[in-house]
Amino acid sequence: MHRQGPRYALALLGTLLGSGAHADFPAAMKEFNAGHYEAARSEFLVLAELGDVASQFNLGTMAMQGQGGPKDLPTAVGWLTAAAENGSQRLTPEKLADMRSKLTDEQRRIADDIVSRYGRDGLLKSVLPVPEFREHCKDLTPPRVLQAPPGHYPSDARYAHQNGFVIVQLTIGIDGVARDPEVLMSVPGAEFSAAAVEQWLHARFEPAEQGGLPVEAKETVKTAFNMEGGGVLWDVGALKRIRETALTGDPGAQYQIGLAATLDPSLGIPRTQAHALLVSAAQGGQRQAQYWAANRFMSAGRCSAVSKKLTWLRAAAAAGEGAAQLALATDLLSGQHSAEQVAEARSLLEQAAQADSFYVRKHVTALMAASPLEQIRDPATALAVANKLSKDPIQSDPQMFEALAAADAVNGKFSSAGTKQWTAVKRAKELHWNTSLMEERLESYRNSKPWVGDLFSLPPVQGGSSGPAAKARLGRDF
Repeated sequence: MHRQGPRYALALLGTLLGSGAHADFPAAMKEFNAGHYEAARSEFLVLAELGDVASQFNLGTMAMQGQGGPKDLPTAVGWLTAAAENGSQRLTPEKLADMRSKLTDEQRRIADDIVSRYGRDGLLKSVLPVPEFREHCKDLTPPRVLQAPPGHYPSDARYAHQNGFVIVQLTIGIDGVARDPEVLMSVPGAEFSAAAVEQWLHARFEPAEQGGLPVEAKETVKTAFNMEGGGVLWDVGALKRIRETALTGDPGAQYQIGLAATLDPSLGIPRTQAHALLVSAAQGGQRQAQYWAANRFMSAGRCSAVSKKLTWLRAAAAAGEGAAQLALATDLLSGQHSAEQVAEARSLLEQAAQADSFYVRKHVTALMAASPLEQIRDPATALAVANKLSKDPIQSDPQMFEALAAADAVNGKFSSAGTKQWTAVKRAKELHWNTSLMEERLESYRNSKPWVGDLFSLPPVQGGSSGPAAKARLGRDF
């Protein structure tokens, strides 16, 4: 696979060749340059198994030189061949063939085993191809925007003459109602995310259909905040700097530009190129891009194998991505689970509790306050995370107040819980949600009883809403 932006690979004689840098890749190079070869090898190995070409090449080079372990020609040939299959052109086919000719039959089997797992065909079985935004099941019709009110431009950003761009993932119910917003991107700052979330929670959708029946589905949408007379959105201020930084190989900027380009044609980046940029960032170790890759497999889970998502989730979770830690914990707790799985889920939730994310904090609070499993409930952690959640700029999501109320209730603060649950019910009614279960929880708190169960379960409401077409400045995941 060809890289977007510069990366770096080790030359056969130990000098550096240009090729790019993503997240953990520069950390690996730093370890290598410091002579910490075992640490560098471990870093490169994680990325190589995801298909990062530069890391595969570097592992081959290090095995040849005996860096991070004894000299190992069959391992070197295996990684260098895998790198070549995945797009590296640093070694000619003739050079690789010459190296392979020096191997014994047993050594060839070692090399071939690496190629079978991490060459092109191996990656297609384990982590690739990552589904694109527009990919859906053949019999699935995705949700469609019916109406969406215009977003309110944040006053602080207006006074600062800032343009903004937000991407949000929503869950669209069979009633056409949007809920559970997850902000995937908000630039140049979080002040735009609250306005975008409020806008989309008030939107109405035609629900997704599969096999002729309405089904719940995820939908990715955008809101662009562009000052009147402010010029082309991505050519002004902080957004322009992000685009320029992406060209230098900065992983965070590449992720943002790749994600934005999938929904915003004004960037002038074809969707196929944007998708390749995101996959490249994920393979290079960018944790948000890795979660994005897992998210794509989760979104396509109804019609494709979902086992590939776990590799991406584990990589992102290990790098500290709270949303990935939450998703893994949720997976472990679904269906039948062992005591070991519950303990692992609890550990993942404790890690996710440190995340600076509205979506993650909301779900961690809900699980640690109201999970049916006593081993998962943690009143003190739930309350601590809830205190942070309550200060988030996003204040339009009824589920946030449900989580805050549950955290108070599990800590015996029933008066405060009742007040927050009443706010949740009030805001949910403004959004035309079915509030029957929410009102049951309110009654429980008023009777000084905590509530245990799926905090965000909503009784289905048949039928969707209708209304005028969405505004031209609103976008969706096609």
